[in-house]
Formats: sequence, structure tokens, C-alpha cells
Amino acid sequence: MAVIRTQRLGETQVVTFARPPANAFDLEFAAEFRECMADLTAAPPPGGVVVTGAGRVFSGGVDFKAVPTYSSDEKARMISHINAAITMLYALPTATVAAVNGHAIGGAFVVMLACDVRLAVDGDARLALAEVTAGIPYPAAPMEVVCAEIEPSYRRRLVLSGEAISPRTAHERGLVDELVPADELLRRAVDMARERAAAASYARVKEQLRRDVVARMRAIVETESDPMLKAWLAR
Repeated sequence: MAVIRTQRLGETQVVTFARPPANAFDLEFAAEFRECMADLTAAPPPGGVVVTGAGRVFSGGVDFKAVPTYSSDEKARMISHINAAITMLYALPTATVAAVNGHAIGGAFVVMLACDVRLAVDGDARLALAEVTAGIPYPAAPMEVVCAEIEPSYRRRLVLSGEAISPRTAHERGLVDELVPADELLRRAVDMARERAAAASYARVKEQLRRDVVARMRAIVETESDPMLKAWLAR
């Protein structure tokens, strides 16, 4: 069964993380996410893309039960998939909206940051860049997104502490654009994706805005030169 589900709502593509209970990233998840992003890159939906999670969790990030058991080859492939998927999501030539319906930890927080618009439910969800406490360093492409999307002083605080923040705090700090009731989240996200994607020069201006960062990310993917690879493989 697919752990990355896709559904077309009019001209908008909804991508749903569906690996219960926490929609956590394992090798299969990362491979499917990469394939999904490649498909969307090849044929961007005219109504944009919405990324969300099944159930009441956006995603718990890397599966820390599964990943430490992987062989070196499996870990290397997972890093490759994550770097490629995040790069394609960040560079998609259409509007992307994160519909954060619950906890977003580690890599899931990066997925949120990689989207053009971030909506979240105003509740008790935990949002965290928890790699520093989990003991697994960032793949290079996700770190590029973190550095590009969070202002330096707050980035330092979040990345080096691993502290969890609420959706409301994320909204106050500009990391989330809107707080939305749970029963309105998907509808609002689809509406926002369609609205943004309809702008005549959206894809071109987005490419201009992110050109330098995306170029570095693509170089990492193309050369498989992630400097964090040895640290991952050593675990």
C-alpha cells in the first residue's frame, strides 16, 4: 500500500503522508516521496499542490526505530531520496501549500518550510527541528531550506535546541502564515494553492526568488556530495 497518497481536487494535487501512526519517514516513504515530487515536477498541476498528513499528524519525521537498523547502503539511499524530494518540492514550478494538521517534527518541519504557504491548525501540535536531540544530522538539502526560510537568530535557537513550538508560536514568528480550524484546513489550503498558482508569473518569480539556493541543492543531488553522509553512515 502506498504511503504517499495523491488525490486530484479540481486542478490541485493533494499529497498526503499516510504511514500511521506518525506518518514517519522510512526508506519506502522517502522513495515514494521522491517519485511523487518527480511526477509533479514533470507535470505541475495548474491548481498547485497541497501537502498534508493522514489522521491527526502531519509527520513525525524520520522513523528512529527503523532507520538505525538500516545498512550503510540503505541509509545512503534514504539520504539521496530525502535530498532529491526536498529539492524538487522547494523548486516546484507552481504554488505549494503545507496543510499542517498536527505534529511536524524534524524532516516534516522542513517539508513545511519548503512549501510556499504554510497553514496550520491552532492547537496543541508540536513543531520542532529535533535533529540535534535525536542524534541524526541534517541532510544537506534540508539544511539549505532551513537556512533560507528561518531568520538567523531564531534559526540558531530552533536548530541548536531542538525545542518544540506550538502552531501559534510558529505563526507569531512568521513560520506559519495562517492558523485555520481543523475542519477548514484542507479546503483553505486548496483554495490558497489555486489562488497563488493562478498568478501569471508565479513559476517564473518563484524561480527567481529561490534560484541560488535551488542551484546549491541540485548540485548536492546531482553529485551525491552530501557532507553529512559519513555522519549518517557512522550511526
